[in-house]
Amino acid sequence: MHEKKMQKIALETVCYVAGAGAFSVFIRWLQTMLAYNEEGLVDRSVFNLLVPAIITASAVLFYSFVKKFEKQRYFISDDIFEALKNDSKLYGILRYIMGIVMVAGGLLLLAQCEIDKEAKFLRILSLLGVVTGVCFPLLLSMANKPHVTKLSSCCFLGTAPVIFFCFWLVTCYKINSINPVLWDYSVEIITIIVCIISFFYLAGFQFSVPNAKRALFFSMMGAALSIMILADSRYMGMQLMYAASAAMQLYCVWVLIVNMGQKEKEYKVQPEDGFERL
Repeated sequence: MHEKKMQKIALETVCYVAGAGAFSVFIRWLQTMLAYNEEGLVDRSVFNLLVPAIITASAVLFYSFVKKFEKQRYFISDDIFEALKNDSKLYGILRYIMGIVMVAGGLLLLAQCEIDKEAKFLRILSLLGVVTGVCFPLLLSMANKPHVTKLSSCCFLGTAPVIFFCFWLVTCYKINSINPVLWDYSVEIITIIVCIISFFYLAGFQFSVPNAKRALFFSMMGAALSIMILADSRYMGMQLMYAASAAMQLYCVWVLIVNMGQKEKEYKVQPEDGFERL
């Protein structure tokens, strides 16, 4: 009964996150279509206010979800094998599909970036994307085997996405180092930073220093922003990697919520006599 209830809550939450991402990508797309002039510069536009507004609104919404779970006495275990348990066949199919999409994006980027002036950075980024695509499904698979899994192996696998997005941040800065149009890359930088924080907190379960609330919140934000950033134009390989990143974080949101427990309600005992009250 509890499992079905948590699946319903997880589905509702994931739909909200995906909906926020879909609405955000539409607003960002309108900005790229209508706020730029013929010279490629950004004019004054209402969309220049709507883009940060929708990011802020998403953050407030997701924070309210986390506080709601806390108020209803839901909690996420600090044990990785309980917090990230995903042992059905459907889970296995989904996580490997996400890994394959990430690997495909990395290989496609490797083929597309040969003539790019920052080809060296993009090659490394593509290889890190392939490594992340391999590590993610393996990590979630190992989370289902508490008796045979070594936490040191989980730590290695959980670090891969963090390193991947850290290098993506450096690559984004390198590509746009002489770009005077802040709107061209500012949203992408915010997205990458949030994804770094998201996978960093998710890795906390492997390193035995979890912060479940922050992991859940930043996974929601990372997924929504990874969808939003698809409105920008870039190599198709990078688009696939953003799509895979969004799916991975949505997957983690689902798993964390489904595996939530609920604390029993505490009742205060009324003292029977005046001495106990005193």
